[in-house]
Amino acid sequence: MEELVGVKGVMRDDIHVNDDTVTTYVPLDRLEDPEGLEGITVKVVEEYEYEYPISAKPSKPA
Repeated sequence: MEELVGVKGVMRDDIHVNDDTVTTYVPLDRLEDPEGLEGITVKVVEEYEYEYPISAKPSKPA
């Protein structure tokens, strides 16, 4: 899930880990960046004015 740190607009302080799920916020114009990361399933929780709260987890168990 370290790959999420490299997505432009994602702040390290906004990344929260709970078991195998990561939640964070992604700017509206950057959603395709985490969705394109290999091995991660991204789910948009809802849409805010300037960002998407997302949850992400490994596509395949480690």
